[in-house]
Amino acid sequence: MQVRQRAKQKGVELPLILSDHADWPDLLHTLKQISPKEVWITHGREDALLHACNKLGIEARALSLVGYEEEAE
Repeated sequence: MQVRQRAKQKGVELPLILSDHADWPDLLHTLKQISPKEVWITHGREDALLHACNKLGIEARALSLVGYEEEAE
């Protein structure tokens, strides 16, 4: 079911749509702002983000999600 159909069905005027990605500069800016203890990386350029987190002194690790690679097929 499409987002607009669900929104109309539930009487929602303006649905909020979240994205699971961000631009690189925005991502690094957010990490610097919130200074998390740890970052879990689920997909994308895992090695690059892991390296960037380490440079910022943030512990990070790439997670292996079961079935994630199968979705692309």
